[in-house]
Formats: sequence, structure tokens, C-alpha cells
Amino acid sequence: MSTPISPFYRPGVFPALSSRLLISASQSLRLAIHSQLLLRSFYNAPLCLTDLPLTATKGFTYLIAASWHPKRKRHTTVNNIPNGSGHRWWTENKKVGKVDAGDDAFFYVGTNNGVALGVADGVGGWSQMGVDPAKFSWALMDNAANVAKDFNAFDRLALFNAPHKHGDILDAKQILSGAFDNLMKSGKVKAGSSTACILSLSKTSGILNAATLGDSAYLLIRNGRLLYESPSQQHFFNCPYQLTVVPDHYPNQKLYFKDKPSDAYQVSHQLQDGDVLLLATDGFFDNVFTEEAVTIVNTELQDIMGQDKKYWGNDYEELRTHVRRLSRRLTDTARRYSLDPLRVSPFSQSAKKSGEFRAGGKVDDITVLVTLVQAN
Repeated sequence: MSTPISPFYRPGVFPALSSRLLISASQSLRLAIHSQLLLRSFYNAPLCLTDLPLTATKGFTYLIAASWHPKRKRHTTVNNIPNGSGHRWWTENKKVGKVDAGDDAFFYVGTNNGVALGVADGVGGWSQMGVDPAKFSWALMDNAANVAKDFNAFDRLALFNAPHKHGDILDAKQILSGAFDNLMKSGKVKAGSSTACILSLSKTSGILNAATLGDSAYLLIRNGRLLYESPSQQHFFNCPYQLTVVPDHYPNQKLYFKDKPSDAYQVSHQLQDGDVLLLATDGFFDNVFTEEAVTIVNTELQDIMGQDKKYWGNDYEELRTHVRRLSRRLTDTARRYSLDPLRVSPFSQSAKKSGEFRAGGKVDDITVLVTLVQAN
């Protein structure tokens, strides 16, 4: 009897073969296919972009834009499921979430205390077992939005103990915990797993509280320079920390990583006028180096940046236009780099450090949320 493929592996990531010859041949074939086919078959859907509602606050204003690009359209029939059923789950539910972001999901919501936003990346390996990875990631993000909007209704959750006696900020790790608890209790998602990164921003103090689990991450850019980059949590190469639901009847339970919201890395920052937050799934960070991302931010925002590296003007519609354009530029750049079979990418460098050979970019779903901070 064949053993089911453990879904904690990312697509195409399986235990390394012992034969160097097979590895070399496999990589040569991959490069040939990449250069001849991927440019035509992947990313055949147009780039998707949305500008989220302007959030005007008492102390701070946050201008947020999101863009995403699925690695493939969600109308492909899955024929190679281990049980041989050829179950057409992609055609049964083409649009799991609010938009088609592949296996990625995201949310943004205004709260009584400010704003909360987040991204999640469903582990694609579940598709090989007939499970739609997007169902988990979207359920997690939708639950996170509901928890953030109605935070006080959850008795077990508490406000983050922010510095300087600011008690008005929601605890990002508690939002993640509440979202996952609701996912488990509802029973609507039978199987799946996902990474997550959630940001909670105060409207009065400008304090950011963040919780990251896995390799979805964010950058904080100030005065045109990188101030902070959230760490990536990995069990091993290309196997990030992840929240997981596994049915009791599944065999080999010990093969599944079942990380908890409490494992998320939590940190807080005092935001300042002109700060830029770049929140994204690993589809972005596996293809774009941090220095490249900072350069793109500075290039796209240079028209509204003064000599003091501050963003001028109170015309929020004009500022939001720049934020939307920046979000689109970041996503489009990551998409283009992912299709380059010869590029030395962050993903290929990480693979090399782990003793694996992965040439070029990494084809993946890409989701980016950009936030421009304005002090009122």
C-alpha cells in the first residue's frame, strides 16, 4: 500500500535522492522546461490590484494597497491525486476567498484601536492529497479579520502591553490565536496548513505589534533604509513553521508539523511619519532580495519624498496612487524574477546553503501589501 505524501513539503520538495547524476539530470530538465514552457504557461492571468480603504486616524493615517498574482488560474483539474479519484475541487470552488490569489490569502480591517492586516500562504503540498490549500489560508485570514473587528467579544484575548503605557493596540499574536481557534472549532476546514504574518497598528500611538509564523514576513523601511526585517521560521529548508489541521483518520500523523500560534515570533515597533511597511508571502521574498525591495520602494516614492526623506503633501488620493503603484511594481518584479531560470535568487541561495541545487527563481503565488504611515 502506498504511503500518502506528507503535505508539509512544498510542491516539488521531497527527500533528496542519493544519486548526484539524477540530481544533475533533473536540474537540466527543469531549466529546459523552465525556459521553454513556463513563460507561456504560468502567470497567464493579469496582475490583480486593489487599493484598500483609506484609514484616517486621530494620530496616524495609514494608506494601504494590496496586489497579488497567482501562479496559475484556479480552473485546473487535479488528476494526479494519490487516491486516483481525479476530484475536480478546483472547478467546484474556483474562488475560495475574496479574490483569486492562488493558495495565498490576506486581510485588512479597521478596528476601534487602529488597523490590522495580514497575509497567509497555504501549503501547496495538500493539493496532492485532494485538499484545496486556499481554503485553510482564507479561513484563517477571514477569522483574523473578524477577531480584530470584534476583539472585545473574545474574553480570552487581551490588549498588547505596549511600551509608554499605550494600551490601545491589539495583540497580533492573540489575533492569530483567536483566528486559528475559530478555524479549529468551526470544523469547516477538514485539512490544510498555512504560514501567517499579522500586523496590528495603533491609530493614536503609532505602535506596531507584529506576529510572524513561518516565512510570510514584513519589512519596515524608514528614511529610505531598511530598519527591520522579520525573521523566517523554518523546520528545515523550504519547510516553514505552519498552523495545521490533520484529520484523525490520516495515517502517519507524526509526519505533519503542527506548530501553534504561541510559536509565532512577536515584536513591536514605534512607527514614525513616512515609514513604509512591506508585508508579503514567501512568493515575494524567495524571489526579491531585501536590498532590491528597498530600492524599488525608494524609486517609486521619490516623487513625493523630500530631501529629509519624508513624504510631503496632504493629498491622500495622490499618495495612495503612489502606494498602489508601488504595490503593483513589487508584485510584478517578483513575478518576473520568479520566471528567470538563470537568476541567482534568495531561494536558490538558501537552497545552496542547505546542500541543494535550485537554479533560478521560484514560481509561486505572490501577495504584497504596502502601508505608508502618515503622522497627522
